[in-house]
Amino acid sequence: MKIGILTLSASDNCGSLLQAYALKKALEKYGLVEIINFSSKESHAVYDVPHYCALKRFFRKKEIQILSKASNDYKNFRHTYMHINGKELFYDDLKRLSPKYDVMVVGSDQVWNVKMGDFSESFFLGWTNSKKVAYAPSLGGTHLKISSDCDYIKKWLEDFSFISVREESGKRCLEEVIGRKVPKLLDPTLIVDAKTWESMVDEPLIKGDYIFYYSWAYCEKSTSQIVSDTAKKNNIPVYVIDPRKWLSKKPSKYGFRLYEKTGPLVFLNLMKYAKMCYVESFHGMVFAYIFKKNFWLLDTHKNISELDSRLMEFVNLFNVQNRILTKYNVNEINQEKDIEYKHNELLSSLKIQSWNFLDQALREA
Repeated sequence: MKIGILTLSASDNCGSLLQAYALKKALEKYGLVEIINFSSKESHAVYDVPHYCALKRFFRKKEIQILSKASNDYKNFRHTYMHINGKELFYDDLKRLSPKYDVMVVGSDQVWNVKMGDFSESFFLGWTNSKKVAYAPSLGGTHLKISSDCDYIKKWLEDFSFISVREESGKRCLEEVIGRKVPKLLDPTLIVDAKTWESMVDEPLIKGDYIFYYSWAYCEKSTSQIVSDTAKKNNIPVYVIDPRKWLSKKPSKYGFRLYEKTGPLVFLNLMKYAKMCYVESFHGMVFAYIFKKNFWLLDTHKNISELDSRLMEFVNLFNVQNRILTKYNVNEINQEKDIEYKHNELLSSLKIQSWNFLDQALREA
């Protein structure tokens, strides 16, 4: 059986590529699996490094070289680990692929977030006649009804043989739109064995103790200041990655060190060996949990109840409600306190449910 995966593989984002890699690893027990080399004008607009002439107005030559190298770090991961090669495909190219695959799987990540900067209607698989399976896609907390194409989306969804979703809010939305039960399953990064991630990490890239600070965009100055203050208090360096987000923000302003390389492998290495981790993203929290790190989830809200519902769901799943740190509670919390990792019965149960879903969806193909 030949299985195709359509996901956010064009994203220069650690979480996006690691979940895609994990889904490919999970599906390989059912047949020959390929991640489609799909891109879009939107993804190019979000992730392409601008031309040198445009960059030199804002950055020094050395910084421009760092940006170019960062882009290559992601490309190398796609080539070496995800085995994405060949011509880049766009929406108009997809239809001719339909006969190539027995099953098309879409997911996970925010492929069904219609407000996402690099969203494409391609992720609803209206272009293929192959059997369609949705594995734990996220809607990013948005409702499909806000899309002007909602009626088309409904028809496309009704053509899926199996649909699952990653979060409760997405489950409610999909069940409302298509009128059928939709199971809530784990992100692919959580269903593959932890040894998968351990095997991808070599010797430490950084010698000695350090703090790893990882965010989806490092938008809020107050959260960066929390990390900076803790580092100064403990006399320990803070490392960050992703120059696209950091060069304009000047990490040295907070005393942070921008590591010379980036991409999924560097992310995994810095996460695994860090003495302490501060995260501000879904997959940041996931991998801090997988590697059993002493981590803190940074947030900007005054009340914990206002935390993004998608993050809060996994805070509850991981039972780390007391690991949420904000500028409002930072003086009340002992950041030296370690997490006590125990067997997680709910996580184990959801892992079984996730594999059962894949077994049913793929073995019946």
